[in-house]
Amino acid sequence: MIGMYRRRERLLSTENNSKPVIVSFEQSRMDGGFTSSVSASACVDTISKHPLNSLLVSGGFARTYGLTFPSSLPLVVQLSLASKHAVPSWNRTVVCSVLEALRSGADAVALQLAIGNEYEEKMLLDFGSISEEAHSYGLPVLLSIYAKGDRIVQEYDRALIADSIMLGSELGADIIAVPYSGHPESFAQAITEASAPVLLTGTHGAATFDGYCTSVENGLACGADGVIVPFQILPKDKQIESLERIQSIAKLPEESKEDDV
Repeated sequence: MIGMYRRRERLLSTENNSKPVIVSFEQSRMDGGFTSSVSASACVDTISKHPLNSLLVSGGFARTYGLTFPSSLPLVVQLSLASKHAVPSWNRTVVCSVLEALRSGADAVALQLAIGNEYEEKMLLDFGSISEEAHSYGLPVLLSIYAKGDRIVQEYDRALIADSIMLGSELGADIIAVPYSGHPESFAQAITEASAPVLLTGTHGAATFDGYCTSVENGLACGADGVIVPFQILPKDKQIESLERIQSIAKLPEESKEDDV
């Protein structure tokens, strides 16, 4: 398991005194909003001009563009996907094996889990088998958890988000990714009790990029360990500037230094 912890540390470590900013390039996402289509070449061009901590992509993207990125850039390969036309839209199927992710240059693998619906059991079983295999190769598993389905009244409900973080801990996820609930006290408490680093994902109902940035800022202030930024939410004409803005939000406060005596 030492390899898993080393890779996780590399995935989340930064050299610019900030919490990690991981860009995700996936045409289909669970969290809704910002659904405009973007090209893979635009993502490659933007990432090559802006230093990142990590990149979250599908296996096909990693195989096609992996050599385009610096070898020092950790790649997280998403194993469970669906088209944006799937019914229901949040049902995810494992389409890439751990070994295929490794051959694509993965430093970690990722899965998506939708709770509160009839497909939850299937996705839980997928996580169990994938997690065991990934750990056997020393790969950390990033688990993104969302509340989706007919029984879910409010997917950003503070109790649901807190339960998602707790579930990620109970499942043994190495990194847990959840949307920000918008309730600082309960969100901060759930992060404190988590057994793994917690990253932000989702938009908390934000309809604009400014609203998204505000949600990220509030979630990080609650103690979240970093943020996964969907490439689709970056304004097309200001992608690099927008990434820099999010990076500045993730900046850690400067520690006060006492004068030498």
